[in-house]
Parts: sequence; structure tokens; C-alpha cells
Amino acid sequence: MNSGMYQRVISRYSLSGQRLETYPNAKVAAAAMDSDQTYISRAARENNAVFTACGYIWRRGAAAEIDVRPLLKKDWHGPSPIAAKIHTIGQYDLEGNLVGTHVNTKEAAKAVGVHYNGIRDVIKGRGMTYGGFIWSKTIKKKIPVNPRITEKIAGVSQYDMDGRWVRSFKNCYEAARLTGIDNGHIHHALNGDILNAGGYLWRKGQQLRLNINELRRHPAYKGSKLERHMKIKREKALK
Repeated sequence: MNSGMYQRVISRYSLSGQRLETYPNAKVAAAAMDSDQTYISRAARENNAVFTACGYIWRRGAAAEIDVRPLLKKDWHGPSPIAAKIHTIGQYDLEGNLVGTHVNTKEAAKAVGVHYNGIRDVIKGRGMTYGGFIWSKTIKKKIPVNPRITEKIAGVSQYDMDGRWVRSFKNCYEAARLTGIDNGHIHHALNGDILNAGGYLWRKGQQLRLNINELRRHPAYKGSKLERHMKIKREKALK
């Protein structure tokens, strides 16, 4: 294939950058997609305002794969097949650990069960947390946390036997008073002497969820309520 012919060749790619099909030129591609030749030609040009056509990415040539990362970094406005794939909102626990990503504030609010305006306030710097989480347009595994947030982190958190967060308290005393669970038992659970107190798991600080599989290595796991709970779950799963 000479260079002139290669320049006319156009390829259709998935939104993840994998080549799906190659056409001799934009006219043939447009006929195959029942679309407009100019529209597809514009989408094939890099550094252009049109980034997709017919729900696909287009490029001249026939590379097996293209790098879509530059597209994911763009500031999207309005509907776009690519924008629908981009998670631009980071959800962090109060220690700065990434626990989830979302397409936009409305989707984030829906996932957590709060109003999106509160999330937007945090992102714009008008608040530090909302719904028990830090929110940011920066998506990393961990972000630095404002010391003022750290000071407000609940000292004790309660989790069910599946490791799901239930509630957080300022200290063991408050946890005992509000739950009716013995204060000493909560202390022992926090220190790792026992696995649970009052039928719950306990940890200092706050996480969205605990990895209960890691607790199988705990010296007190054998014969514990957690072991019985996990055994029942496995038996139900096999039925």
C-alpha cells in the first residue's frame, strides 16, 4: 500500500481503543455506518472538536490499537459516548483512600444515597466532606487529607459480619452507650483480643468495608461467631 492510499484508509475503534474494522476511505466507512462522510472524516482528525462518530472513535491508518488516555483527560460537556465511560468523581474515605469512582456528581449521589449538591460543594471547596466521604475530581489511590477532617474522624466504627460499615462513634464509651454493647468487649475487639463484640466487628477510624477474608488468620477465628457466619453463607450459596 503506497503512502497516499494509506492516508485515505480509515479505521473504526471501540471506546477502549481496540480496532474493530478498517475501510479504504471515509466514503466507504460512511456507507457502512449509514452516516455522513464529512462527519466521520472530522472524527478521524486528532485535535478536533469531534471525537466520535456513530458511537465509535475513528482514526486514519490501521493501527491495531490507539491510546485513548488523552481523550479521557478532556473536560467533557454534554452527552458523549466517551464521556459516559469516564469516571471523573473520586469518592474517598476520611483517611483519603479511594473507595469508588463515578461518572458525575449525580451518579455519585445516587450510589451513596445523598443529594448531589452536597458533593458539588465539597468539590468546589465549600465543604470538606459530605455523606461521610471526601469528594474530588482528582482520581488517585490515595489523596492528602485536610487535618481538620482527620480531627473529626470517628474514633470507633461498627461493622456487620459481612464487613459492611454500620455506624461510627467518637469513642468506645459512646459506642457502648448507644448500642448497649459492653464497653470492655468493644475495647477487646478493637485491640484484636477478640473478633467481635455484640455480634459486630469493630475498628478504629472509618472504612467503607472490611475484608473479612483476612480475619480468617486471626487467632480467635476458629470457633468464633464470624466463622459460623461464614460457614452458613457458604452452605446457603451451595443450595
